[in-house]
Amino acid sequence: MERSPLDTLITLREQELDVVERNFADAVAREAAAEEKLAAVQEEILNEQRIASSPTAGDGAVEAFSRWLPLGRKAVADAQARCREAALDRETVRSALIAARAAMEAVKTLRDEQKEEERQAGLRKEQNVLDELAVRQFGRS
Repeated sequence: MERSPLDTLITLREQELDVVERNFADAVAREAAAEEKLAAVQEEILNEQRIASSPTAGDGAVEAFSRWLPLGRKAVADAQARCREAALDRETVRSALIAARAAMEAVKTLRDEQKEEERQAGLRKEQNVLDELAVRQFGRS
């Protein structure tokens, strides 16, 4: 049986959808990794703050923390920026995923409509043959 152009288009849409779904999974993974990094950097600041504020910490620990804190804050800001970028990337790919799914559904709907039209045409043709036989056999019109 010969493939219709719509079947070929469905195959292409399936391939496109597979690619976009993989891209979306990758984007979600990148976002999760960025969020984990942010949580780790924030936890590092809290740990350093606990050490510096412990009753046994000397002036050197407090001074070291105060010198290190701007670097820790910069690391948090950088991690937050990566989280925002990853979220934007995920949303962009999510939009592409929605579009790819809609395109796939549109082509499948077209194919289903075409098959239904072909079925209806076949039924009409069959009915016409039956009507013609009835006219011939019974002389009715």
